[in-house]
Amino acid sequence: MKSGVYMALACLPILGWGQTVKDTLYVNLEQALKIALSDNPTIKIAEQEIKRVDYSKQSAWIGLLPTLDGTAQVAKYLIPAKMSMMGMIIDQPTDYTAAIGATLSLPLIAPALWKSIQMTTLDMQLATEKAQASKINMRNAVNKAYYNILLAQESYQALLNGYQLLKDNYDLAKQRFEVGVAAEYDVVTAETQMQNQKPMLLQVENGIVLAKTFLKVLMGVDVATPLKVEGSFTDYEVGITATDGNRDISLHNNSDLRQLEIQQQQLHKSLQMVRSQRFPILAAFANYNYVGTGNKETTLNFGGMPIQVDKSSQWFGQGLMIGLQLNIPLTGLLTNIPREKQIQVQEKQLDLTRNYLADNLSLQVRMELDNMDRAVKQMDAAKQGVTLAEKGYKIANSRYESGAGIILEVQNALQQLTQASLAYMQAIADYLTAKANYEQLIGK
Repeated sequence: MKSGVYMALACLPILGWGQTVKDTLYVNLEQALKIALSDNPTIKIAEQEIKRVDYSKQSAWIGLLPTLDGTAQVAKYLIPAKMSMMGMIIDQPTDYTAAIGATLSLPLIAPALWKSIQMTTLDMQLATEKAQASKINMRNAVNKAYYNILLAQESYQALLNGYQLLKDNYDLAKQRFEVGVAAEYDVVTAETQMQNQKPMLLQVENGIVLAKTFLKVLMGVDVATPLKVEGSFTDYEVGITATDGNRDISLHNNSDLRQLEIQQQQLHKSLQMVRSQRFPILAAFANYNYVGTGNKETTLNFGGMPIQVDKSSQWFGQGLMIGLQLNIPLTGLLTNIPREKQIQVQEKQLDLTRNYLADNLSLQVRMELDNMDRAVKQMDAAKQGVTLAEKGYKIANSRYESGAGIILEVQNALQQLTQASLAYMQAIADYLTAKANYEQLIGK
């Protein structure tokens, strides 16, 4: 089958004006994983988080660049200013004042800023690890959802085969009753067994629908889209083997532990950043201002004598200044101590949490490996049980057809055959589920 998801072409019967049946989506496990890892909203959210943290990291680096600030101011006198001259109070001719300026600043020594930049690097590592964890968890969920669908489908097929055999037994019992070589009890018993199988078939059918709906949700597919899951448990039988204690139990790649390790580094860096706030900050600066005044044409009162003032304006620079600015946080020497103690306590808490989680994860890994080994043994036993049950059913059926057996023997043999088939498929499902959980734990 070609890679990717293909659509059924003959699946568009017209239902009404503008209404059609959606194309059936055919997927195997590989395709379901590919769709889920690209279209599931959880994965998309994690990818957007990486972009957000990347912009935050860029913003932190901008703090190391020179900053240039411009200022501009203009003011108009509504009431003329007064000035004293030769013992007389006279009006000033100034109508407005204006000023423009620019200040350039460059951090030279800023320990807290440097630590902040290092923190953004850890933030990016944590966001990336969370995105990886989302993919690992999604892979685990899709695997198990896919296996549940296969289990439900093959269980349904086993029950359907059993139902067909029950129907064959019913037809045989009815024929034998009609010719007088079997009792009516055989017919009633066979029909009862056949009817009792129908609720189980309906229940498994509903289970298939629910399992497919869950898989469609994981893949980010419209739940109204018809879904056809391809494959069977026979595709996985060859790869099912006992672990024999040779499986990897290392938790080095476990995403939960890796996230805690990054969080530990973040706390340590936060402690360094708080401590760095005690250190002086040195910055270089440059400043330039340009100011001006102006007046409109007017007549001023100068000691009782009118004086005509012509319209004029004057602009002049106030000089360029460069220098160094040293900021010493005197109060920070004591006020940050409680914050440092708080972070140190958080470090101890996180260390205890990580150790506790590592112990629990190690136990879970061993449990999943044990579950895999137990499932292999159950599968071998169930496979032998299916072989024996098939043989037993043939014998019981032959005895009944020849008149040497009774209908109950056939029904018991058929029930054992159905149960053995279901047990065999359940053992395969248990192995695959345990394997999926194991791979999630080791971060595969």
